[in-house]
Amino acid sequence: MPVLLLHRSQLDSTQWDDFIAASPQQILYAYSWYLDTVSPDWKALVLTENGQWQAVMPLPCRQKWGLKVIHQPFFCQLLGIFTHSNVDFQEASNLLLSQLTTSFRYVSIYTGRFAAQTVFPNSLKIKKASNIILPLHLPYAVLFQNYSNDRKTNLRRAQRFGWQSKQSTDIEPIIQLFQENHSSQIVGGVSEKAYDLLRKLTAVLAQKNALRLVYATKDGCIEAGALFAIFENRIIYLFNAASPTGRKGNSRTWLIDQIIQEYASIDLIFDFESPELDSIASFYQSFGGVEEIYTQFTFNDLPFPLKQIQNWRIEKLA
Repeated sequence: MPVLLLHRSQLDSTQWDDFIAASPQQILYAYSWYLDTVSPDWKALVLTENGQWQAVMPLPCRQKWGLKVIHQPFFCQLLGIFTHSNVDFQEASNLLLSQLTTSFRYVSIYTGRFAAQTVFPNSLKIKKASNIILPLHLPYAVLFQNYSNDRKTNLRRAQRFGWQSKQSTDIEPIIQLFQENHSSQIVGGVSEKAYDLLRKLTAVLAQKNALRLVYATKDGCIEAGALFAIFENRIIYLFNAASPTGRKGNSRTWLIDQIIQEYASIDLIFDFESPELDSIASFYQSFGGVEEIYTQFTFNDLPFPLKQIQNWRIEKLA
């Protein structure tokens, strides 16, 4: 089956989104409108048979060193292979990944879901990573019993603290909370471009009726915020921030629990979009969350001396 490398401009949005929606691997990050926001110059590998799409692999691209390189953008935790329902997932993964290494010379990082027995090209550096998710199909009483003892205790403290919730579409308060209370902890800092991207993404999610932005207030002051993207079968915990008062009052535990209560007994997945930090993963697991494994890889076939320079930079950061 032939594999085509297509630029965004060659892809029909309706055809693409219909394919993603019907795919067993469907997820918010892979829709055209989402990719257009976080990676406007994206491309895709498309596996075809008799002119019909069988599988696709979205590729977030950007220009670097005069080359098109692949880099996972902010607010896009994972992509991967998306197939027609009757296509062999493993075969599609093998074919598309093989084509990837002949179409590109550098992948700084790509995360996605692939078939369990995928044969990754030897030139890819593979790492298994995990996310924390919580299926919400059970009644809230059952979900609550699966909270850790510490999480139950902190939730009761938050309830006694007297939080009030405020629904909003205004992203600025949560950005300000993050800038004042979290950005200094990020290695290398946070660029204004990242905040601008968050603003654009919030507007797009609102247009798609997929935005849920909730603030926790105390005495009329916003002390914490949580941004959820609710689309198809997932609730994604996309962004959050809290002040010292918010942290003291366990505001984010309270905000997460409010959503879990609201959507309990519905066949949805609460996706914590957990980073690879043990402390944060442990916090999310305390809600009864379980691991979801995915694959992360890099690829470097750059010409000399760029290849050596990039390898040295990666080793230095490791």
